Amino acid sequence: MSRHFRPLVWSIPIGTWSGIRVSVSVWFLLAVAVLCGQLEGWSLGLLATMVLFISVLLHEIARVWVARVTGGWGDEILAWPLGGLAFVQPAMTTRGQVLAALAGPGVHALVCVVTGAAVWRAGLMPAALVPFSGWPTMTLAGGAGLAQAVILMLFTVNWALLLINLLPVHPFDVGRLLEWTLSDYLSKETAADLFLRLGALVGVGLVATGMLVDQPGWHGTWVVGLGAVILVLNLDEIASRRAVDELETALLDYELSLDEVVENYASIESEDGVGEPWGHQQNEMRLAEEQEEERQREVEQRVDVLLKKVHRCGFDALNDDEKRQLRQASHQYRDRATRPGETV
Repeated sequence: MSRHFRPLVWSIPIGTWSGIRVSVSVWFLLAVAVLCGQLEGWSLGLLATMVLFISVLLHEIARVWVARVTGGWGDEILAWPLGGLAFVQPAMTTRGQVLAALAGPGVHALVCVVTGAAVWRAGLMPAALVPFSGWPTMTLAGGAGLAQAVILMLFTVNWALLLINLLPVHPFDVGRLLEWTLSDYLSKETAADLFLRLGALVGVGLVATGMLVDQPGWHGTWVVGLGAVILVLNLDEIASRRAVDELETALLDYELSLDEVVENYASIESEDGVGEPWGHQQNEMRLAEEQEEERQREVEQRVDVLLKKVHRCGFDALNDDEKRQLRQASHQYRDRATRPGETV
């Protein structure tokens, strides 16, 4: 599926920072219109959009940074109005996955803690803790007014993003933890299917709740919008995963298990290394096994990330270097599969 037919991920590249390609979703234009309407003015609306963009960007930078520090990696961020879509591969450990998933919400929580005291002094607590209750009254008159408006916006935006990312559904952070947990008890495919169907049901539930519970002081329209976005994202993810199954299967068809590689290496060594001490051969075999295992992990990890990106954005979303890497992995498996004496 091409990016052209995936309007949810249409974006505008804005640059590369520390090896991370950053793009902004075109849906931020809709966010500008919505925020300007909610805040009754272009100045406040644009300021709120800027605060939202910076908060989302910090969220995703934290995810990429934590993933890299804990042994994983990430190289692309798509800033979306309700959060970011960073293409991150956490380390294949429980610690790495949990820390990478909690890094984004942790940024929002930190901002709320830092700005919470000022919001309290402004007399807006605990009303400011009620999600979707509307924006507090703000003005940009004078330096003090601008500073207070920025602080209130930082708290309001980050509090909302924190709560949203705690929803255990795709594509939010706690949702990733739920999917990983399910995959410990079910097959990867079954866990993903169950997780995405659950997300779609949550989206339907939020839409129904927003329509039925709209009342003064609490805007059900926001809940309807959030539910609709969750529903569409989960249905879109289901469709895109099915569309890319053929590509993934084609790659896996050529992949040999590590045991087969080591067994073939051992047979070659036994033919070519006649007369060498058996201990020397064992050491070489063990070293080759360790090197092959490490290389195999790196290749599989990279292919997994590229396939996830194809799942989310379509094959055309890959840049030339990523397409080359995916082809190299496919050719590598194919070449290994056609060597004399090796079978898939």
